[in-house]
Amino acid sequence: MAQRRLARIAGIDIQFHLSWIIILALIGLTLGEYFQAANPHWAAAVAWGAAAATTVLFFAAVVLHELAHSLVARAKGLPVQAITLFVFGGVSELTREPDDAKSEFQIAIAGPLMSLALGAACLGLSRLGSPHAPVIAVLLWLGWINLALALFNLIPGFPLDGGRVLRAILWNASHDFTRATRQATQVGKICAAGFILYGLFAFFAGQSLDGIWLAFIGWFLLTAAEQSWRRTEAQAALGNYTVRDLETPFYSRVPPEWNLESFITEVASLHNYRASLVMDGEDQLLGIITPGDLAQVPRARWGTTLVREIMRPRSEMATVQPAEGLASALRKMAEQDVAQLPILSDGGVRGVIRRDRILALLHAQLAH
Repeated sequence: MAQRRLARIAGIDIQFHLSWIIILALIGLTLGEYFQAANPHWAAAVAWGAAAATTVLFFAAVVLHELAHSLVARAKGLPVQAITLFVFGGVSELTREPDDAKSEFQIAIAGPLMSLALGAACLGLSRLGSPHAPVIAVLLWLGWINLALALFNLIPGFPLDGGRVLRAILWNASHDFTRATRQATQVGKICAAGFILYGLFAFFAGQSLDGIWLAFIGWFLLTAAEQSWRRTEAQAALGNYTVRDLETPFYSRVPPEWNLESFITEVASLHNYRASLVMDGEDQLLGIITPGDLAQVPRARWGTTLVREIMRPRSEMATVQPAEGLASALRKMAEQDVAQLPILSDGGVRGVIRRDRILALLHAQLAH
């Protein structure tokens, strides 16, 4: 995997993408040279120590920025899986979009407000000493960079925070989430094109590194805006369909007392290794077992390991109702990394909804 866990704060995993190491090193090297040039009376160890401390504190500020988004989102009832640090900063991984424009606005604005508060606090503390003192120099840089981070994120380039604030405003005005997303995406693409064009201009004007960096940011924003719109378009395409429309009464099931050897031979191999429902003799749903669960058990232990020992119990698995929307079902599958979910009705299993059937319908709808 390209992501590694760094810490866990307030129940939220803080992880980093391997690309984060690139920007971490680049900022550290740049700051080391900057502090040496701005403070020639500093010893080299002091300059590089200040650079290292500033780099770490800067990324702590990025985490706080994303935590602000995440905690407000969680207060609004939106589960947050993790915060991922990568080459452009950080991303809070929400499992779904907000339910209303007000929640969208509050979640989006929380990050920039945190950065503004951190910037103001650092600049305020920097007034307590000389700007050439190492601690004060660090505070000054952190103050200005946090203000810059807040302002950058307020650019209406969807899906930046400013773009989401814009979508919230448009959503509140039109009461149409899909329309607001389309409009915010178009503005985001214009902003991205501006970054790319200005980056190319800067490149040919002799500012090679700055030009490449700005063009790269523009390309990233353009790609992110397009991906965000496609997700919204997919949700809209599935909006008129429910689980009942694509349910199937055919599914694989396995008793909890079987060992894995029997399960694989008698059930899994005959059903393309899809997830299977674990049910007792009275047709009561006990849990679900997936290919991922099987992969956790060494081959030598298949004959002695029972299905009930590695299954995901019913209390921890997702289920759907016949009247539930397909977009909701697809999101639950993604959250639990399964290709199908049981459909419950009147306390029993009515059938299953499969991801491949939803995706086939989605492709057909988007092709029109």
